[in-house]
Amino acid sequence: MLKNKWFISFLFILVFSVFLYINLENYTLENTNSTDLSTVSNAEMEKVIKLNPDIFPMRMALANRYFESFEYSDALIHYMYIAQNSNESETKSIALAQIGWMVFESGDVNTSLNYINQSLRIIPNSILAKSYKGIILIQQDETRIEGINLLKSIVSNNSLPIEDLELINQVLQFYEN
Repeated sequence: MLKNKWFISFLFILVFSVFLYINLENYTLENTNSTDLSTVSNAEMEKVIKLNPDIFPMRMALANRYFESFEYSDALIHYMYIAQNSNESETKSIALAQIGWMVFESGDVNTSLNYINQSLRIIPNSILAKSYKGIILIQQDETRIEGINLLKSIVSNNSLPIEDLELINQVLQFYEN
């Protein structure tokens, strides 16, 4: 039973990461006014960012690409830059949440929660940060109830896409049983 539980948790984390990446990339691409970044290679984006380090929409899109392909060391460089240098609350909050998730996947729960809590201090209603926090908490025996409650509060949010709601409900069903 324990092996099956960890396998399902891993599978969920993998699917959830990809799903969140898709949503983040859609958000990022919608906010880049002049360039369709889907037609630009990572190498081209790196060159532009090197010359213009504060081009945050492109930096976020590139970080999200790296995140989605599990190239966390490359993603981390860009998310950290955004977190330290962006003046836009939403961008900074997303970067901190993504850093928190990557740290969690490296096995450091406490540090990951610190990043995610920083994200939530900036945007208290961040669905991304709350989702990450809920998933992290629900996997720990001592914080499972808090994680369940947090994920249930997200599910009660009617503005979520149906796919997000279904995914969170699956996690809740798995850990509530």
